[in-house]
Amino acid sequence: MRIVAELREKVFNQNSGFLKRLDEWDSINRGFLGHLGQKDPQRVFLNALTEEIYEKMPNFKFMSPVKLKAIDAFLPEERAETIVGMTLENVRKNLCPESYREYACRTQKCFEGEYPSGTEVDGLIIHGREICVLEYEDKKDGLCDNFMKIYRLRQLLNRDFESLFVTKVTTKLDEGSTTFEKLNDYVDVIKPILDKLLQEWSILEIVTNWRDLEKSFHLRPP
Repeated sequence: MRIVAELREKVFNQNSGFLKRLDEWDSINRGFLGHLGQKDPQRVFLNALTEEIYEKMPNFKFMSPVKLKAIDAFLPEERAETIVGMTLENVRKNLCPESYREYACRTQKCFEGEYPSGTEVDGLIIHGREICVLEYEDKKDGLCDNFMKIYRLRQLLNRDFESLFVTKVTTKLDEGSTTFEKLNDYVDVIKPILDKLLQEWSILEIVTNWRDLEKSFHLRPP
């Protein structure tokens, strides 16, 4: 995965200054807008990433967001359960967190692959003929919807591309383990499914240490 590898070296490392840029919005909001600005973690991330890419990766282009036209439902042979070789219920049981499964995954989107009004991807990173599709999800429970959206895009595009999913987690204990640990246990479970559906994929975790609020990067797979 050449684009993600380049991002990891130039942007997603502790010394790049990117994490500091993520914190700048609060000071801008407080200093210039008197706290009137709406907090938007996704837009903060995408704006900071745009700056980093154009400063440190001048041969790369970054577009955000990218609007997509209406998309028809999967053909039977394209459906996730067909590709993975499981029942739909078992794919959903593995891929979707239980708290998210019941209210978000029984629509025409996601496992049906249909977006009648179109949709969008959060970012498109381009280097020559290579592309990487980026999706940002502030809450990790929504990652499964992003996985399936990008899988649908893979069925429609007659080309290979990389996929990068970004989310935030903390080291705060939650029912016996941290959200960071829970996310990575989940990634271990779903990795075989993502390998079949997405092929070239990565998950960037922005990890906040609960005690000192310091941030760090964790990239899966390593």
